Amino acid sequence: MIKPIIGITSAYEIEDGLRNYHRTTVSIDYSKSIIAAGGVPIVLPVTSDLETIKNQLSLLDGLILAGGADINPLYYNQDFKENMGVISPERDEGELIVLREFFKTGKPILGICRGHQLLNVFRGGTLYQDLKYFGKPVLKHRQDFYPELAIHNVKIIDSDNMLSQLFGNSILTNSFHHQSIDKIGDGLTTIATTEDGIVEAIQMKSHKFLYGIQWHPEMMTARGNEDMKKIFIEFIKHCNK
Repeated sequence: MIKPIIGITSAYEIEDGLRNYHRTTVSIDYSKSIIAAGGVPIVLPVTSDLETIKNQLSLLDGLILAGGADINPLYYNQDFKENMGVISPERDEGELIVLREFFKTGKPILGICRGHQLLNVFRGGTLYQDLKYFGKPVLKHRQDFYPELAIHNVKIIDSDNMLSQLFGNSILTNSFHHQSIDKIGDGLTTIATTEDGIVEAIQMKSHKFLYGIQWHPEMMTARGNEDMKKIFIEFIKHCNK
């Protein structure tokens, strides 16, 4: 049986201990989750070379936009505000090209944390550069313990989507972010929120399979959470079609 090949975007990082040494990195949890769900993971190194990207993407049946550094707010027409985190110009440039080109194929896309936010920016939406700008008190959204531990309840507020089909009206999730979606992007629908109103999942209903998830299902899947594994199984199922 030929398994679907899933591209996973990566980070462009500088090694602190060795001057002028850069590397491609991504959490192994994404690969573990894809393998557990029946796919074949391929890590995409950061590049902005269009021809290279097109050749990479021609191999793929699906794309995961992984978590990582904050997105440069200039991409959504905002100046930098206080509490804005570290950005990666090389990754921003290259990953937006990857997303733009892969979106044209109509094949499945799953954005996780940063990837969820990138989908929104790609579609013309904006972000809260820090949750202090949300305008009212929020839950703890950046846990600092046990990546597999669920810390809040996510309400699924739309019934016509994968999350509703898998989990019903709610799901307990982990959380590792200090930013969130503000203005929703063109063609996207908010399908899940936390009790404080933070957007936790989005969907493009006109697309075969395009979802953004603010939490980290791969961290929970890689540590044995069978419920979160269902998200990757559903993703892989659509990559097989």
